Amino acid sequence: MSGAGQVASETVAQEGTARKVSLREELTARRKAMTPDIIDERGLKVQARFLATPYYQKARTVALYAPIRGEVPTRDILIAALQDEKIVCYPLSHVHGRILSFRAIKSEAELEPGRLGVREPTNSAELIPVDQIDLFVVPGLGFTRDGKRLGRGGGYYDATLKAASARSRRVGLAFGDQIVDTMPTTNDDVDMDLVVTESETMRGLYRDWDFLDT
Repeated sequence: MSGAGQVASETVAQEGTARKVSLREELTARRKAMTPDIIDERGLKVQARFLATPYYQKARTVALYAPIRGEVPTRDILIAALQDEKIVCYPLSHVHGRILSFRAIKSEAELEPGRLGVREPTNSAELIPVDQIDLFVVPGLGFTRDGKRLGRGGGYYDATLKAASARSRRVGLAFGDQIVDTMPTTNDDVDMDLVVTESETMRGLYRDWDFLDT
């Protein structure tokens, strides 16, 4: 790459980074404006819509998240998945490198506050290798209609999803206020197969939901 080309590329990257910072601030403010009652009410609708997707229905092993700071609740999904006899796992706060580790739980009582205050499985719960997870249910600050995602900036989910099996799929859960028209992305960012809100199910990558090993 020529000197001028490299400078232009670096400028574009810097502008993208600045836009992400600005977008995170904007979306964080939107989320803070939501009351607990609104989060619960809309969250029920998001979860019901998610449970109706073929991705959930076909998955055998589902990775959920414990919500923090206004993220879409996942308790109804947990209860349904356990009743449906799926393997349900959650990420741990102790990260080796950038890839999350997951442990399976058999009941909600097995989730306890971790070192970051986020509920996570106890150490006695079974470790589930990332490449054995069929479906990742992913939180985010913002999403686009075509499946792009903006996280909190740590990059842990992006790294984890890249390390997952090629047959795995990912669904982002969001409130309608978190949907934006455009979003700067880099090669490190991973798109969703679906984005589910309280009123819409939006196609991202929308890959096939056959989770059988290929």
